[in-house]
Amino acid sequence: MALPLSGRALRGIVLPVLLAWAGVPAHAQAFDGEWTASYTSGSGNAREADVRIAGREGTWALRPRPGKDRKDPCVGRPFPLVLSEGGAGAAVLRVEASATVSGCDDRTLNLQAVDAKTLSGQFSNGTAVTLTRR
Repeated sequence: MALPLSGRALRGIVLPVLLAWAGVPAHAQAFDGEWTASYTSGSGNAREADVRIAGREGTWALRPRPGKDRKDPCVGRPFPLVLSEGGAGAAVLRVEASATVSGCDDRTLNLQAVDAKTLSGQFSNGTAVTLTRR
Protein backbone atom coordinates (compact mmCIF):
# COMPACT_ATOMS: atom_id res chain seq x y z
CA MET A 1 0.00 0.00 0.00
CA ALA A 2 1.45 3.35 -1.05
CA LEU A 3 1.72 6.04 1.58
CA PRO A 4 0.71 9.57 0.60
CA LEU A 5 3.57 12.06 0.31
CA SER A 6 3.44 15.39 2.06
CA GLY A 7 3.48 18.55 -0.08
CA ARG A 8 7.09 19.24 0.86
CA ALA A 9 8.23 15.71 -0.04
CA LEU A 10 6.30 15.87 -3.30
CA ARG A 11 7.93 19.18 -4.25
CA GLY A 12 11.35 17.81 -3.28
CA ILE A 13 11.02 14.78 -5.56
CA VAL A 14 8.66 15.61 -8.40
CA LEU A 15 9.61 19.22 -9.07
CA PRO A 16 13.34 18.57 -9.69
CA VAL A 17 12.49 15.63 -11.97
CA LEU A 18 10.04 17.75 -13.99
CA LEU A 19 12.49 20.63 -14.28
CA ALA A 20 15.29 18.35 -15.45
CA TRP A 21 12.98 16.68 -17.95
CA ALA A 22 11.72 20.03 -19.29
CA GLY A 23 15.23 21.48 -19.63
CA VAL A 24 16.15 19.58 -22.81
CA PRO A 25 13.32 18.55 -25.12
CA ALA A 26 13.40 15.04 -26.57
CA HIS A 27 13.89 16.40 -30.08
CA ALA A 28 17.05 18.22 -28.96
CA GLN A 29 18.43 14.97 -27.58
CA ALA A 30 17.78 13.30 -30.97
CA PHE A 31 20.39 15.64 -32.48
CA ASP A 32 23.03 14.86 -29.83
CA GLY A 33 26.29 13.46 -31.12
CA GLU A 34 29.11 14.08 -33.56
CA TRP A 35 28.32 15.08 -37.12
CA THR A 36 30.13 16.03 -40.32
CA ALA A 37 28.61 18.99 -42.16
CA SER A 38 29.15 19.04 -45.93
CA TYR A 39 28.36 21.90 -48.29
CA THR A 40 29.67 23.83 -51.29
CA SER A 41 30.80 27.39 -50.60
CA GLY A 42 29.69 30.36 -52.69
CA SER A 43 32.99 30.16 -54.58
CA GLY A 44 32.34 26.51 -55.49
CA ASN A 45 34.67 24.88 -52.96
CA ALA A 46 33.57 21.68 -51.21
CA ARG A 47 33.72 22.35 -47.45
CA GLU A 48 33.30 20.22 -44.32
CA ALA A 49 32.91 21.05 -40.66
CA ASP A 50 33.02 18.96 -37.49
CA VAL A 51 29.85 19.47 -35.48
CA ARG A 52 29.27 18.33 -31.91
CA ILE A 53 25.85 18.70 -30.28
CA ALA A 54 24.91 18.05 -26.65
CA GLY A 55 21.43 19.17 -25.66
CA ARG A 56 20.93 22.74 -26.82
CA GLU A 57 24.59 23.59 -27.42
CA GLY A 58 27.72 22.38 -29.10
CA THR A 59 30.57 23.36 -31.41
CA TRP A 60 31.18 23.94 -35.12
CA ALA A 61 34.76 23.68 -36.50
CA LEU A 62 35.32 24.29 -40.20
CA ARG A 63 37.96 21.87 -41.52
CA PRO A 64 40.94 23.43 -43.32
CA ARG A 65 41.35 22.59 -47.00
CA PRO A 66 44.64 20.83 -47.91
CA GLY A 67 47.30 23.45 -48.63
CA LYS A 68 44.93 26.34 -47.87
CA ASP A 69 43.37 28.17 -44.92
CA ARG A 70 46.58 28.08 -42.81
CA LYS A 71 46.34 31.72 -41.80
CA ASP A 72 42.55 31.95 -41.65
CA PRO A 73 41.60 32.41 -37.96
CA CYS A 74 38.04 31.24 -38.73
CA VAL A 75 39.11 27.75 -39.89
CA GLY A 76 40.01 24.79 -37.68
CA ARG A 77 38.75 26.47 -34.51
CA PRO A 78 35.67 25.26 -32.60
CA PHE A 79 32.98 27.92 -32.40
CA PRO A 80 29.97 27.71 -30.06
CA LEU A 81 26.62 26.75 -31.52
CA VAL A 82 23.12 26.92 -30.09
CA LEU A 83 20.33 24.55 -31.10
CA SER A 84 16.73 25.73 -31.04
CA GLU A 85 13.46 24.08 -31.93
CA GLY A 86 12.41 24.18 -35.55
CA GLY A 87 9.26 22.02 -35.38
CA ALA A 88 8.75 18.27 -35.63
CA GLY A 89 12.04 16.62 -36.59
CA ALA A 90 13.58 20.02 -37.35
CA ALA A 91 16.14 22.24 -35.69
CA VAL A 92 17.85 25.58 -36.14
CA LEU A 93 21.60 25.74 -35.42
CA ARG A 94 23.14 29.13 -34.78
CA VAL A 95 26.95 29.17 -35.02
CA GLU A 96 28.27 32.11 -33.01
CA ALA A 97 31.75 32.48 -34.53
CA SER A 98 31.99 36.24 -33.96
CA ALA A 99 31.64 35.69 -30.22
CA THR A 100 35.00 33.89 -30.28
CA VAL A 101 36.93 35.64 -33.06
CA SER A 102 36.11 39.15 -34.23
CA GLY A 103 35.61 39.15 -37.99
CA CYS A 104 34.43 35.54 -38.29
CA ASP A 105 30.92 35.17 -39.70
CA ASP A 106 28.03 33.79 -37.68
CA ARG A 107 25.95 31.15 -39.46
CA THR A 108 22.39 29.93 -39.14
CA LEU A 109 21.36 26.50 -40.42
CA ASN A 110 17.78 25.30 -40.77
CA LEU A 111 17.80 21.51 -40.64
CA GLN A 112 15.32 18.67 -41.02
CA ALA A 113 15.94 15.07 -39.93
CA VAL A 114 16.00 12.75 -42.95
CA ASP A 115 16.76 9.66 -40.86
CA ALA A 116 18.68 8.83 -37.66
CA LYS A 117 22.03 9.50 -39.35
CA THR A 118 21.26 12.40 -41.71
CA LEU A 119 20.11 16.00 -41.35
CA SER A 120 19.47 18.07 -44.44
CA GLY A 121 18.80 21.76 -44.85
CA GLN A 122 20.30 25.08 -45.72
CA PHE A 123 22.19 28.04 -44.38
CA SER A 124 20.27 31.31 -44.06
CA ASN A 125 21.77 32.39 -47.42
CA GLY A 126 20.18 29.38 -49.17
CA THR A 127 23.32 27.21 -49.47
CA ALA A 128 22.41 23.52 -49.11
CA VAL A 129 24.05 21.60 -46.25
CA THR A 130 23.95 17.96 -45.12
CA LEU A 131 25.00 16.69 -41.68
CA THR A 132 25.96 13.03 -41.41
CA ARG A 133 26.26 11.36 -38.01
CA ARG A 134 29.73 9.92 -37.30
